[in-house]
Parts: sequence; structure tokens; C-alpha cells
Amino acid sequence: MSKTRLLAGIGALLTLAAACGLGQRTYSSNGERIFFTGINSRGQRIAYEGGFGMMMGMMRVSCAGCHSGDGRGRRTMMFTTPNITYSNLTDPEGMMEPNGERGHTYTNEMIKRAITEGLDAEGEPLDSAMPRWRMDDRDLNDLIEYLKTLHQ
Repeated sequence: MSKTRLLAGIGALLTLAAACGLGQRTYSSNGERIFFTGINSRGQRIAYEGGFGMMMGMMRVSCAGCHSGDGRGRRTMMFTTPNITYSNLTDPEGMMEPNGERGHTYTNEMIKRAITEGLDAEGEPLDSAMPRWRMDDRDLNDLIEYLKTLHQ
């Protein structure tokens, strides 16, 4: 398929999505907006490093894009993402990992470090697919508050 046809097809899909009202969602909080769009309440796309690099640059990058809209993770051919609902991350018995094993228990500060530095609760690097988000404290706190609304 030629590049021109591919771009025309993508344009047609975006037009159809707009006509159907997709992408015109309203958000009840800054944290919810960040989770679904990667854009904060000031209308700024939140910068990140790492992750899937060029491939992520072509996609709409957000938490939900990899961890699903309910935060319970997603399995694809390329990767499996963990359940990032707050109750799972902070479970005193340890976070339930995608393979069914118990991992570490996260605190709010550890969640922030995972989001911004790509380090797990023990300070070990997370999978390289996880972007290192450049978020300020307000956006991080708002995102954690939203994670608390997701149910395991």
C-alpha cells in the first residue's frame, strides 16, 4: 500500500471517529484526563522518555493506552502490562503481578517514582516499555487520586 493511501485511510478513520463523537469525552478530574490522554488540565501533553520510542510517538500515549481504561492491565503480542489500580499497587500482601505472583507493595512515593523514574518498589528498573513521564507534583498527585477510583 502506498504511503498516500495509508495516510488517506488514517484520515478517513479519524474523520469517522470525530463524526461518531469518539474522542470528545469530558473528564471529571485532571487525573482522569491524564490517565486517558496524557494531557493535563493546562492542555499540555505530558513529556516522557523511553517506552517504545518511535512507535509510541505515532500513538496517543497515555496510561490507559497500555494499562487499559480500567487500569487492570493488558496483554498484547509485544508485552503484558500490570494492573495499576491503586488497591492492587498498595495491597499489603503485595501487588498481584501479571504472572499471578505477588510483587512488592507500593506507597504513593513509590508509585510516583515508578511513573517518573521507571523504578519499582525495590528501586529496580521497570520494563523498558514503561515511559518515564515528566510530571509535576500536582499532576502526579491528581493521577494517583484517579488511580484510587479504579477498582481491581
